[in-house]
Amino acid sequence: MVLGKVKNFFVSYDCLNDSNVPVFASGDSVSGRVIIEVTGEIRVKSLNIHAKGLAKVRWTESRNAGSNTAYTQNFTEEVEYLNHRDVLIGHDRVHMWLPYGGVFKRKTHRLSQSGAD
Repeated sequence: MVLGKVKNFFVSYDCLNDSNVPVFASGDSVSGRVIIEVTGEIRVKSLNIHAKGLAKVRWTESRNAGSNTAYTQNFTEEVEYLNHRDVLIGHDRVHMWLPYGGVFKRKTHRLSQSGAD
């Protein structure tokens, strides 16, 4: 089983703030790395990443419109800031071998959050 040979797999983000926390706002760029460490040689056909960022909010307001009239109003909003897919391995439809003990590192390119890519 291929997944049994994966020792570590993680995505790290380059942070833009002093607190070193990956928090982004509209218009910021997002960049980072995908790192895979394997314990045995494995053949990889493709590796894709899907980065998605959205905000959802929902709240309720209650109001009185007179002595005997009250009503509740519900509000919702959703904004998609980022929706990007990238092929990290498998561009040429050629298999790639990740060697035993090897670490695959790929720096992802910068993504704008000013709209869905």
